[in-house]
Amino acid sequence: MDNIETIYKLHVDDLYSYGIHLGFDGGLVMDAIHNIFQKILLNKKLNYTTNTKAYLLKSLRNELFNEYRRSNKFLAYENEAEDLNFRLDINVEDLILEKESKKYLKNKIEKVLEKLTSRQREIIYFRYTQNYSYKQISEILGITIPACRNLILKALKELRKNDAGNFYLFLNYTSSKLQDN
Repeated sequence: MDNIETIYKLHVDDLYSYGIHLGFDGGLVMDAIHNIFQKILLNKKLNYTTNTKAYLLKSLRNELFNEYRRSNKFLAYENEAEDLNFRLDINVEDLILEKESKKYLKNKIEKVLEKLTSRQREIIYFRYTQNYSYKQISEILGITIPACRNLILKALKELRKNDAGNFYLFLNYTSSKLQDN
């Protein structure tokens, strides 16, 4: 029990943030998180210890998609990976850019991100915001590692094509700083 509590406290914020980025209501996200942990408590045979965070993120994603399918509030949902509008909020810290350039850059980034597919925004989030490896991303999204790499490359190509040089450099800077630590 103590182990589950520690895991919950360690990952609940990341799980909640991911659920919100997927476009779900905060209450629904918390319900889904609690459902996941309830299942873990009830089923001692679940293997969540190998890569706990990836397991929890994938479980949350599946739980939310299942709820999405059960809900009659939305239009028919044919391709869950492409149709769900994954939102990626951009937060550029005050120390990096001055106030005026921060607003300009944020607007430019948002315009460029709108040109990416939902799946590309989601993979950019995992790779550069969460600094996950290709293996972790492939586990969460249920795709192969080569497909994961291709999706990242296509997203970065689209960013470069849309003159998102500053954003591309910001992603690389952020990623390299996270890897240095």
